[in-house]
Amino acid sequence: MGGVEPRDGDVADRGPVLISVLWSLTALAGCTAVLRVAVRTRNRMFGWDDIFMILAMLCFMGWSIVLTLYAQKGGSMHIEDVAKTGPDNVATVLFLNWLSQVFGILGVAAGKISVAALLLAIIRLTELRWQRVFLWVVPVTLASLVAIACSTLTFAQCAPAKALWDQRVKGKCIDPHVMSSFGTFTGAFNTFTDASLAIVPATVFWQLNNTTTEKMQLTIVFGLNILTSICSGIKTQYLAELANRTDQTWATYDIFVWVTGELFLMIVCGSIPTLHTVLIWFRSAAGSIKSAVSSQVQQQQQKHSRSSHRGSARLPSDGDDTDRNEAELAELRAMAHLSIKTKTTVERVRSRGDSIDGLFEDSKNGVRVDMMYDVRRDTRPNSAVLAVEPRGGHP
Repeated sequence: MGGVEPRDGDVADRGPVLISVLWSLTALAGCTAVLRVAVRTRNRMFGWDDIFMILAMLCFMGWSIVLTLYAQKGGSMHIEDVAKTGPDNVATVLFLNWLSQVFGILGVAAGKISVAALLLAIIRLTELRWQRVFLWVVPVTLASLVAIACSTLTFAQCAPAKALWDQRVKGKCIDPHVMSSFGTFTGAFNTFTDASLAIVPATVFWQLNNTTTEKMQLTIVFGLNILTSICSGIKTQYLAELANRTDQTWATYDIFVWVTGELFLMIVCGSIPTLHTVLIWFRSAAGSIKSAVSSQVQQQQQKHSRSSHRGSARLPSDGDDTDRNEAELAELRAMAHLSIKTKTTVERVRSRGDSIDGLFEDSKNGVRVDMMYDVRRDTRPNSAVLAVEPRGGHP
């Protein structure tokens, strides 16, 4: 897993990729942990859950520091390539390999205890008995015992312990498959525990006297721990490689990457429920920015509208040469004067039974007058407008 970069020509080295993953996730997790401590301290709610989360963050930092030294010494290469650097360096690399695993085991356990402690604080005054018992037994007690046992077994595989990482030391060691089997059990247990920390909160919050919206929000926030469970499950399938002692440096690379992701998700997802104050602040800040932008846009639109209105109300000067100004001038002047011409048509209506010649008879016939108005715009100035003379006998 991960990219492979050549070192010294044709030597595969995955160290640079590992270091990049380590410190990018460590930095994000560190920022989250600092925000958590700041919020909880300011709200005077600092408790055991925060202490264990700080412990998890310290283990994450120790994990990253040890693995950085490990990668810089060639720990992400094949063991045969590391052997070319000398037996002392091989012993150092293998020691850092085992030491980093202890930081990972303890850090993951501390994160689970932190989430469980936060839930226990929430249901402290309720009558939710089985949830309280489950949280105390599984994520707190059993997780602690399993982590301590796995960490102890890591350095108790050989007697003396130095024989585990230095092949020049003669000692008696247990079967490597014992460690890989117990490591797989630990990974499976952690996967189950993470999943339970995502599901059990739903049974807690839906029995509290909160609104439906609040219950859903709390359930979703604590349900993010399912991401940690997924990451832990993927890591578990690689733990069988702990029995690979022929190319241990290359075989454990995938384990290191997935444990890094597990620690990161454990700290971030476990801290989000305590950062509601920060989330509310971000929401209000986003709303303020949106309101300010909308207000500024409205002001610009109003300013543009007033500017356009003043520009359209201005009468062009007589010296404007453009066709547009001349057309506007003619339009404005035309609106000031209107002349009306009338046309009168006289038609004699014949009576029934008369022939067409009867149209010209002056008597016994009616007269119909049609008035048609021809309205035109007069663009002449006021001084040139003449009075309209009456026509057809009408004033």
